[in-house]
Amino acid sequence: MKNWKLSRTITLGIMVIVIICISLLYVMASTTMNNIMKQSERNQMETNLLAQTSLINQYVSNQEDLLIAFSKAPAVRELLKDVDNAEKQAIAQAYTENYYAGLDNWEGIYIGEWDTHCIVHSDVSNVGRIWRKEADRLKQLQDAMLEKNGLYNAGIIVSPAHGQLILSMYYPVFDEDGTTILGYVGGGPYAEGLKNLLNKLKSKEHTTRYYMINVMTEKYIFADDETLMATDIKNPMLLSVIEAIKKNGGNGELSYTDETEGACIASYQYISEHGWAVVSFDSEKNIYSNTRKNTIALATICLIFVVVISILAFVMIRFSMKPLQYVEDSIKQLGNLRLQKNEKLEPWIGTKSEIGQIATAMNSLYEALGEIVYTLSNCSSSLSESAIAMQDSSGVLVKCVSDNSKATTLFAEHTEEVNAAVSKVDHEVGKIAHAVSEVEERISRGNQHSSELLEKVDQMQKLANSSMRTISERIEENQKNIKRALGDLQSLMRIDEMASKILNITSQTNLLSLNASIEAARAGEAGKGFAVVAGEIGKLANSSSETATQIQAICNETRNNIANIQACFDQVILLLEKDVQAQFVEFGKATEDYHQSIQDIQRIIADIAGESSTFAETVDRIQAQIQSVSDVPGSQTVNSQDILDKARQTEVTTEEMTVIVRQNRENAVAISGIVNRFS
Repeated sequence: MKNWKLSRTITLGIMVIVIICISLLYVMASTTMNNIMKQSERNQMETNLLAQTSLINQYVSNQEDLLIAFSKAPAVRELLKDVDNAEKQAIAQAYTENYYAGLDNWEGIYIGEWDTHCIVHSDVSNVGRIWRKEADRLKQLQDAMLEKNGLYNAGIIVSPAHGQLILSMYYPVFDEDGTTILGYVGGGPYAEGLKNLLNKLKSKEHTTRYYMINVMTEKYIFADDETLMATDIKNPMLLSVIEAIKKNGGNGELSYTDETEGACIASYQYISEHGWAVVSFDSEKNIYSNTRKNTIALATICLIFVVVISILAFVMIRFSMKPLQYVEDSIKQLGNLRLQKNEKLEPWIGTKSEIGQIATAMNSLYEALGEIVYTLSNCSSSLSESAIAMQDSSGVLVKCVSDNSKATTLFAEHTEEVNAAVSKVDHEVGKIAHAVSEVEERISRGNQHSSELLEKVDQMQKLANSSMRTISERIEENQKNIKRALGDLQSLMRIDEMASKILNITSQTNLLSLNASIEAARAGEAGKGFAVVAGEIGKLANSSSETATQIQAICNETRNNIANIQACFDQVILLLEKDVQAQFVEFGKATEDYHQSIQDIQRIIADIAGESSTFAETVDRIQAQIQSVSDVPGSQTVNSQDILDKARQTEVTTEEMTVIVRQNRENAVAISGIVNRFS
């Protein structure tokens, strides 16, 4: 697309946008239209079903009215009051035949007694028959008529006489009091008439099919296939409808899948008073055929719109972009370095549109390029003249540089020796200055260390004095405590004395026990108990004697231990008084000597620091003088090699200037060539 024309690109973009918008519009419109039309089709299907249901109700109501009207005739009541009256029977028979002749598509109409005995019939051959001989069936019919208290519609059944479907109806005939039942009338039209009416509602354009079924008996009433009429329902769809009606009642709709037609929709209406249901069904393909046609028509219209809009957009863009062609021609002309303005753009210059702004910018560009070309032409001439002048000046400069180079070489030969000597002296002085700096640094560190050492010695002296005082106090306190403890230990001697007294008591107790034993022996049998007590007292005395002896042994051992402890304490106190206390005194004297020596060292360091400062100042002055000798008036070091290098650099610069002059001349020629390219 990079090589496409702008009009094609814009047209393509518009086509893409239109296609997207139309597609979105088509999707929205088709979705909405499909939903509306599908709902409309379903509503139409439901409407047709309602019409059929209404037709069935109207048809049945009309037939019921005909039977009721027949029962209201006086001939009917009179006959039922007097059944055996031949004259009244003839009148009723004639009335019945005449009434039947005015009916359309009825199987028959008759008058019967309450036990279903037929006394008058439109078909004379049926007179005298009993329709329900079984008691159960008779009772069922009678109860139904009594329950309805009026017309009883048994629904569409298979006629026993003809085997065709009929609408079987019964209506009781009451006496003038309105409560006494005289008999009943019965009859019914063929269901074929109702079927014909329903078929008239069918449209040839619609493919919808209908079923009429009996929900209670689950049998077909009407079907397209006449062989199904009055047979049991086996169709799964209809069975589902019957199940839904029995479960929910009323009307409804269900979707199902048919093996041949695919997805289908069935709608049903339930006639509850008769137990019938009308079911319409058709495939979704047939129901929504109009919807698909309309969708295709909408898609065709959208496609036509896309084509028309694209064509109109292309034509309009081509017309609108005509001025851009003039701009394109002008830009191509400018690309070929032609500064002649395009006259077709002049009407657009100064206008506010995009083309006008481009035309105005192009006009300004033409004028600016013209001025640039004019300026370049003048500059090239001036540059060429300047190059010639610079070439002459560079020749003179080359000659001067050559002379300066020779003079510099001679000067450099004499200054090298001076520079060498000055450099050597400067180097030695630098070493001295460095050594002085190191000495000053070490003096500073020594002074700092001596100050720290002096502080530590003061702390040690204070600590020694404090410790000596504390030790003296502790020695005195310990002496007092030891004497007090030894005094307390002397109380053990009293235990020894007590043990001696116990021994004396035990000896006396032994004597007493012995005497008691002797006396008990003398007493004979009466003194046996006393002898036992005397023996026990003797044993106790012996035990006490042994215990006292052990206590005396322990006390003797304790006395010896106390003597040993006292001797140890005496040695400890003597050690503290003579050795430890004396050493602390000597340590205090030593710290005083250290303090005095450190103070002397500090004074010596201060003297050395003053002398080294003076020496350092002297070295700095010498170094400054040497530096002033080696410096030139322009504050730059005089070095012969630097002078030679600068001379060579000057030569190189001169040669470069010569090259630049030549290049400027070439540039002037090139600029002149560029200017000549513009026309």
